[in-house]
Amino acid sequence: MAGKNVFPQKKKSELREEIEQMLEERGISLERRITVMNLDTKEASYFDDYPKALAFLKGKRGRWYLATPGIRRKG
Repeated sequence: MAGKNVFPQKKKSELREEIEQMLEERGISLERRITVMNLDTKEASYFDDYPKALAFLKGKRGRWYLATPGIRRKG
């Protein structure tokens, strides 16, 4: 594992777990990925980090929107 940092998983607080459970019950989920969407074609791609999202966008034409992680209503 040379050159890679391995961090332990962060433990969620009780409050955060409670909030996530309430959101889940109401049909809302947390989106941890970065969303890149084409505003003309409605195409959407998802990435785990900004460098991957930006590499995907390099050379693309059209109107693209980069959305930060957040919440989304389940479909």
